Amino acid sequence: MAHTSMAGQKFVEDYPQGYPRLAAFLALDRDFTVFRRFDYLHMRSLLEQQDELAELQERLDRCDNAEPIPLGLSSRRQDQNLERRELLRQVTAKLQQYDRCVQNCHAMLRLPEAHEAQKQNVENWYMGNKPLVRSESACYMDCTRGHDYIALTAKDTDRAGLEMLVDNMMKSFPNVARRFLNPAANTRDRHIFVFPPYFLGRIVKIVFAFFIPLWLVFPTMLLYRSTSYGSRAIIYAVFTFWTSFLVISMANVTKYDLTLALIT
Repeated sequence: MAHTSMAGQKFVEDYPQGYPRLAAFLALDRDFTVFRRFDYLHMRSLLEQQDELAELQERLDRCDNAEPIPLGLSSRRQDQNLERRELLRQVTAKLQQYDRCVQNCHAMLRLPEAHEAQKQNVENWYMGNKPLVRSESACYMDCTRGHDYIALTAKDTDRAGLEMLVDNMMKSFPNVARRFLNPAANTRDRHIFVFPPYFLGRIVKIVFAFFIPLWLVFPTMLLYRSTSYGSRAIIYAVFTFWTSFLVISMANVTKYDLTLALIT
C-alpha cells in the first residue's frame, strides 16, 4: 500500500515499481520529460507511404491513358470508369494518412532536443532504480548515446553556458544544493536535485549584476593608467575578443545579436 505525506502528497517512491514509478519520475520535473523521437522509424514510414502514393499515381496514369471514352476524363459526374473511381478513393485515403504523418513528423522535429545533462539525469535514475524489465529498457538504459531524444518541455530560451555551469556547481556540492531544493518536489530520493522554478536564472542574474560592471570598469582603468598607444590597442583588442568569447559561451545569442553587441 502506498504511503503519502500528512498533506496528502504522494512521492515518486510511493508508486508501484514499474511503469507507474517511471511515469511519476518523468513527471517530477520538466528536465526529466525525455522521450525518443524515433527518427528512423518516421522516415521508414514516410518512405513506405510515399511509394504507395507513387504506385497509385502510376496506376491512375495508366488508367487515364487507356480511357476509351474521352468524356470520362472531361466529366467526373459522367465518368463510368469504376477502376478510376476506386483508384481516386484510395488516393484520397492514402493522401490523408500521408499528410498527417508528414505534419506529425514535422512537429516532432520541431520539438527541442534533449540536452546531454537531461539524458544523463534520466539514465542515472533509471540505472539506479531499474523499474522495467531489461527487454523493455532499451530506450532509457543507454539514452546518452542516442541522438533522437526530445524534451517535451523546453528549457528557458536564454539558458546557456553560465546556467549549466551553476547547475553543475550545485550538483558538485550536494550539501549546499539541498538548502535550495524545491520543497514541493515529490521525492524522498536524496540523489535527486529539483530546484524551484527559475532558481538558476535568478542566480545567474545576480552573477551578471556584479560581473558586467566589473568587466566594463576594469579595462577602462587599465586604459586610463596606460600611456602607450600600443598597450592601449592591445588592452582594447584583448577585452574585445574575450567579450566575444564570453558572450558566445555564457549566453544563448544569435550571430546578429553578437555582431550588434560588438559594434555598439
